[in-house]
Amino acid sequence: MNFLNKIAAALALAASVGSAGATVIQSGSEQSLQSILCSLYTNAGAPNCNAAPNVNTDQYGHDQRWAIEGSGTAAATFIIEIAGNSAINTFGLYDVNNANRVQLFGGPADAADRAQVSLFANGSLLVNFQSVLPNGSLTNAFSNFFGPGYFTGNTFGFYLGAASGFMYSEASRNAGGADQMVAFRGDGDLIRLPGAMPGVWGSSSYILAWEDLPYASSDKDFNDLVVYVESINGVPEPGTLGLLGLGLAGLAALARRRRKA
Repeated sequence: MNFLNKIAAALALAASVGSAGATVIQSGSEQSLQSILCSLYTNAGAPNCNAAPNVNTDQYGHDQRWAIEGSGTAAATFIIEIAGNSAINTFGLYDVNNANRVQLFGGPADAADRAQVSLFANGSLLVNFQSVLPNGSLTNAFSNFFGPGYFTGNTFGFYLGAASGFMYSEASRNAGGADQMVAFRGDGDLIRLPGAMPGVWGSSSYILAWEDLPYASSDKDFNDLVVYVESINGVPEPGTLGLLGLGLAGLAALARRRRKA
C-alpha cells in the first residue's frame, strides 16, 4: 500500500469508528424505541416521524465518554422508563478515572423529571433534582453536593444501575464488552420533551437509550430507560484519535514533500 493509500485508509477508518451504529436494536413486545423517538416529533406538531432518527442507522458514534461544555453545567430530562425493574433502576454519571458515581435519577423518577449537574474546577459536583407534581408543576426535590476531588476531570461516562448490576456507557466495563446504551444527537429538529414546550434539539444535546439486562440475554429493545441530556459532547475514544492523528500527520508530511519538490 503506497503512502497516499495508507493516509486515506487511516482517515476512512477513523471516520467509520465515529459514525458506525453497530448495536442492533429490536422492536420487542413493548413500545419500541423508534416509536418513543417518533412521539417527540409528533408531540411537537410535526406531521410525521420521517425526521426522527432511525434507531439502527443513526446512532451517535462517540457515545462512551463525555464532557460537559464550557459552562460546567449540564441537564438531563427523563423521557420514559419501560422496565420490570423500574422501581429500583438508577441513572447517573461516573468519573472514568476513579469510577465515582453521581446519581441523577432514582427508581421513582417519572417522565419530565429533571436533574441539573454542575462540575467545578476543584472536582466537586452539585446536583439539583426536580420532580413533576400531579398538577404538572415542578418542585425542587433535593440537592446533593459531592466534595472537592470527587471527579478528577471533565471526562465521564453514564451508568444505569439495575437488578443485574451496573451498566456503563463504556462498553469495556460491561459483560462481554457489550453496548448497553445507544445515543442519538440532535441536528436542529423541533421536538417536544415531556413537560416542556416544543424546542430545537441542538447538536450538544443527546438522547440516551438503555438496555437494563446484559445485552446477550436481553430483548435488545433499548427502551428500558430513555433520557435527554444537554450541554455535553461525546469524547472520541483514544483509538479513534490515534487513527485521525496518523492521517493528519501523513497529510502534513505529504504537504512538506510537495513544497520541497
